[in-house]
Amino acid sequence: MSEDSQDRPSWQHRLTMRVAVPLLRLLARALLASCRLRHVEGDTHLTQAIDSGRAFLPCCWHQRLSVSVGYLLRARARGLRPGFLVSPSRDGEIVAGVVDGMGAEIIRGSATRTGARAMRDLYTVMKTGVCPIIHPDGPHGPGFVAKPGTLMLAQMTQAVMLPMAFSADRYWQLGSWDRLIIPKPFARVAIVIGEPMAVARGDDINTAAQTLSAHLDALTREADRLTGARPRPPRKMGPSADNPPPPNTAA
Repeated sequence: MSEDSQDRPSWQHRLTMRVAVPLLRLLARALLASCRLRHVEGDTHLTQAIDSGRAFLPCCWHQRLSVSVGYLLRARARGLRPGFLVSPSRDGEIVAGVVDGMGAEIIRGSATRTGARAMRDLYTVMKTGVCPIIHPDGPHGPGFVAKPGTLMLAQMTQAVMLPMAFSADRYWQLGSWDRLIIPKPFARVAIVIGEPMAVARGDDINTAAQTLSAHLDALTREADRLTGARPRPPRKMGPSADNPPPPNTAA
């Protein structure tokens, strides 16, 4: 078998891309459209970042991606050019198809497998005005702990990070490491956006990561307070570290 035939996607994969991607995109749009946005705090920070004309780094925890990404995609009408780093894997192709069809600019790369190249590609697209949506604790955790890569990118580009969070009064919560939250149809949603955070040249990256984590934690708690949600925290690392979660009151 030739190398080309080995690299060529199977018919099953091509069929999945043709069927699953449009369906998932339709479901995502319908779900986001059904959410009732009851609280938005700190939107002026987003407006000021867009109006600055410079690329910046919207940041949220991996658990709070779904509505945060949707809110940023809607901000395209205000001049935002959102970007999304997507793994070059076949699963990543599905994610890329969904997000690309909703208006984000796709950056192909993996923070774990192609870290240096992904950093270079992010740096390059930011020069064109694209604002990559970053989840500092991804792609595999530990959850709610900012990794240094985000801070290094902010320091290297001198772009500000814009921390944000969302919460919903009714949601599904997946069993993945991040315990991803997906709002149920017609859920009441709160968005909280914090003040921009910069990393100056010479700043200690680990200290900056701790500061970013603290900001994101505070915004997440505030969003949950506004909706009354009590989602389970991300899973801890290790085979026996999954502590019994508090009751999920969002059913």
